[in-house]
Amino acid sequence: MKGKLTFLPGLMMFLLVVLLSGSTLMAQRTIRGKVTDATDGLPLPSVTIIVRGTTAGTSTQADGSYTLNVPAGNNEIVASMVGYVSQTIAIGNRDVIDILLNQETTVLDEIVVTGYSTQSRAEMTTSISKLDTRVLENAPRSNIATALQGTIAGLKVTQTSGQPGTTPSLVVRGGTSFDGTGSPLILVDGVPSTFYALNSDDVESIEVLKDAASTAIYGARAANGVILVTTRKGKSGKANITLRSKFSFNDRPKDPMEYLNAADYIKYNRLAVKAAQEVMGYAWLNQFLTGNNAAGVGNNTTNSIYTTMVLSSANEYLLGYDGWKTMEDPVNPGTTLIYMENKMNELFYQKSNSQDYTLSFDGGNDRGTYYLGLGFLDDNGLVIGSAFKRVSGTFNASYKLTDALKVSSNIFYAHSNRDLPYDSDYNLFQRTAGLAPTSRIYNNNPDGSLSNEYQPGTYLGFGNPLYYYDKFVNYNLEQRLSGSVQLDYTFLKDFTFTLRGSHFSVNNSNESFTKAYLNSGSLITSRNASASLARTLRHQLTGLLNYKKSFAGLHNLNALLGAEYFTEKSFNMSAGTRLSPTDLIYTMNVGSEASGVPYSFRTGYEIASLFGQVNYDFNYKYLVGLTFRYDGTSRLGNNKYDFFPGVSLGWNAHNEDFFKNSGISRYITKLKPRVSYGVNGNIDILSNFGVFGSYGATSVYYGQTGYVNNGLPLLDLKWERSTTLNFGLDMGLFDNRITVIADYFVRDVKDKLAALTLPLWTGFSSITTNNGTLQNRGIELQLNADVVKTTDFTWNLGLTYYRVRNYAKQLPENGVDKNRQGGTEIFDPETGTTIYVGGLQEGERVGYDVITAYIFEGVYQTQAQIDAHAGRIVEFAQDKDTRFLGDAIWKDVNGDNIINYLDREVIGRRTPKFSGGLTSGLTYKNFNLFVRSDFTVGHMIINGRRVKGIAQTQGNQNGPVEIRDTWTPENPTSDIPIFTLVDRQKNHLAGGGDQGSMTSSSSRMWEKGDFLALREVTLSYSLPGSKVNDLFKDLRVYFTGANLAYFNGFSGSLPEESGDGIDYGRFPLPRTYTLGLSVTF
Repeated sequence: MKGKLTFLPGLMMFLLVVLLSGSTLMAQRTIRGKVTDATDGLPLPSVTIIVRGTTAGTSTQADGSYTLNVPAGNNEIVASMVGYVSQTIAIGNRDVIDILLNQETTVLDEIVVTGYSTQSRAEMTTSISKLDTRVLENAPRSNIATALQGTIAGLKVTQTSGQPGTTPSLVVRGGTSFDGTGSPLILVDGVPSTFYALNSDDVESIEVLKDAASTAIYGARAANGVILVTTRKGKSGKANITLRSKFSFNDRPKDPMEYLNAADYIKYNRLAVKAAQEVMGYAWLNQFLTGNNAAGVGNNTTNSIYTTMVLSSANEYLLGYDGWKTMEDPVNPGTTLIYMENKMNELFYQKSNSQDYTLSFDGGNDRGTYYLGLGFLDDNGLVIGSAFKRVSGTFNASYKLTDALKVSSNIFYAHSNRDLPYDSDYNLFQRTAGLAPTSRIYNNNPDGSLSNEYQPGTYLGFGNPLYYYDKFVNYNLEQRLSGSVQLDYTFLKDFTFTLRGSHFSVNNSNESFTKAYLNSGSLITSRNASASLARTLRHQLTGLLNYKKSFAGLHNLNALLGAEYFTEKSFNMSAGTRLSPTDLIYTMNVGSEASGVPYSFRTGYEIASLFGQVNYDFNYKYLVGLTFRYDGTSRLGNNKYDFFPGVSLGWNAHNEDFFKNSGISRYITKLKPRVSYGVNGNIDILSNFGVFGSYGATSVYYGQTGYVNNGLPLLDLKWERSTTLNFGLDMGLFDNRITVIADYFVRDVKDKLAALTLPLWTGFSSITTNNGTLQNRGIELQLNADVVKTTDFTWNLGLTYYRVRNYAKQLPENGVDKNRQGGTEIFDPETGTTIYVGGLQEGERVGYDVITAYIFEGVYQTQAQIDAHAGRIVEFAQDKDTRFLGDAIWKDVNGDNIINYLDREVIGRRTPKFSGGLTSGLTYKNFNLFVRSDFTVGHMIINGRRVKGIAQTQGNQNGPVEIRDTWTPENPTSDIPIFTLVDRQKNHLAGGGDQGSMTSSSSRMWEKGDFLALREVTLSYSLPGSKVNDLFKDLRVYFTGANLAYFNGFSGSLPEESGDGIDYGRFPLPRTYTLGLSVTF
């Protein structure tokens, strides 16, 4: 019995184990599959595959296959391998799961388009930057060039307008002109083009070629850098259909410059008239007190432009209606004024939104691939009537006719139109935005109620925007077509011959009509109608012979020889009529007579080229690159042809055995110093036929048009040559968790093509010559860091930094010290003599951006201060030898008690000291937060609206709230000069214009333009199709905020650099909120 009792527990234990084992076997499942490389399709052995959240796992066999038991309750596996991006896969109901792993590449390993070929950055020896295309994925862009701002070191992108479709200014490495300009060559799939009307969803990559060794192969058109845009191509495998959708709300950012309200406007402008009359000594411009002006009281109750009046029994009934208010007259105590308040600077804005849709199809097999993208964009601007619409299509295809012969083709078409409201941005954002707040929007009915009749205002450019917005009818239509066909023939195993022909055309038509409108009280009935057409045709034929060979596994050679022919033809025409009898028909045929003389013009030029490139490396350690280009152009006379070489060297030090075996390799993973030198030609400044001399039409005499010689022949002009010496360093730290790409460059633009002033007796103002040498020196830095890198959580940071200085290295002899051209004369306290600053001076930094100003030192607040400057003369003041309380105190630099041009000082420059950008990408599982910003430091800018307003040079224009803090007898300790009509003593204008100047304004008016712009914040969620039974391949939803804020202290519309240092009022950049969806089937 005892033995039986001993046996039973053992039996029960055995049965329990069997039962539990059976339960486990029943609960778990087995999956199998194969893991391959996503790029080449080859099987991947030794890939680790684990059940997520457990220790259960396996590794792939030599053929990439695997089998894995998955415990119950688990529905995800993770595949990982060194050098590849880890991937989490939902199991779902599948038993067979094949996995494609993407190679993990750092910035130092990425594939870069270099010009007629591609290279791994690890093998490159030149300076080329590649755009992080994340910046193209989220925010809607009517012009994708805006995405480049702050993302490419060495590329200065300046946005000066928020008008939809506007292309920002692009300058690479300081440009090749003395004024710091120069447009880079833009190639879209190898076809010379522009960014205008491109659909960002069709773009695969953007590279910027910066040093001459990389751009030399493009020769004559590449001196200002090259931007290569590559559109999406199909890939072999399953066909995909992708829908991308973006819907955006555009919000108007708050204008940093706050205008006076109506009560303050009336108060300070009436006081300003009195103050000006004190300076003049009589009742000067008294109509601004008593007449029908913005702060004058001579207005009426129904239809005057302005509403200010003396309150009386005849108009007090108006107080029963919204907007009408009263105040005490500051110049006639005891008198009450009545007025209506309107915010005129908000009338021309509208609710704004945009829609952006792209539908694409791609796929292929081992014989051919295809990609078709169809896009539609409708972007309504912030201003009434402003808009940009685009319909686009991109088609790329390739097909192997035989194993040796492949044909490829590319077609891009865009149909777009821009609606430009009103007559000019200046009139809208400077003049109209500053309309007095006592202006009438609608005329009043006799009973005081508002009618539906607009009050036109003073005149066009300073009138009611609601009245004028539909008076100027503008139609724009642009059609762009580019296409190319390419044949690639491989022979003798290592040789490939390529023949490519391309076409690019732009047809831009504009029609305009001016309806009858009131201007200064008169009805203008000229009803001008006009039409214009601009057409550009470009054709390019390129032949390439490529040889690629590896010898003994150590020597790698890639050689290319090519020839190219490029031609561009342009045609422009315009015509107009006037005196149409009706506002209802906008076309020219209704006009009764011609407006001006019809105009048409044809021009064109050609470039023929021979070029070559050799890239060689020994065992991926020692790298050599050689390029040359031999260009000939029709734009030159006796010197049509020139030779432009380039050479570059690099050393992958991390591939050396001594480096691998050293302790430093634990910290520095990759190290590649490089140096390059190259030459580019430039003919952009030349017109197509200018070197042969030109004639132009003069006035009509006895019914015949006269023609005179207006351009001298310049047959001996030579190519402008840009030589660039570039030192670079590519470095990866801590297993490439941190990558650094740094460059220092010196570019000499020799035989600079520029205008040379001629004596008046020649009958010509100037002549183009090979005029001196411009030098650019700069530093560029690109840094990327994987701060956190785990399976579920990653955080990447990026930084770009850029600084450039331009110097007038050599100038033609002209008998002046340092061969100076232009400049500003000031007094130098160190030498006690006058000197010239700015302009061009040999050996000095280019000074076209130098700002000189009269130094503001305070306000005369007491008579004692005035007495201390007894006898002082201010040359630019109305009353030169009299100082009034509230006047500005100017620094007397030379101590002669006379304030004149010699008392100006250099206070800064209008161009930045440095600029750059910051990016942050944070990913947790399927969520991603992407942030992009850019910064600019060191430039100064003047707010033209602020200057004009506080100087009150127009008489009826509103000004900044700063006026409330100006000196008055009631505010005698203010450090802001007195506000007077037309600034008679020039306390605010100094010697400059009514909106400022680069040479003679008050230093108080110049402001720092430094800014940090928050360009984009995107929160996205990605859902792989495997989690929803493969309903789709993948889905991504996101919310994006773009142009969210400028962190800066500038009082004007935009802190970005201005061409003459003045912000006159600009079309605001919209703050955009976007809801986006991208789904692939």
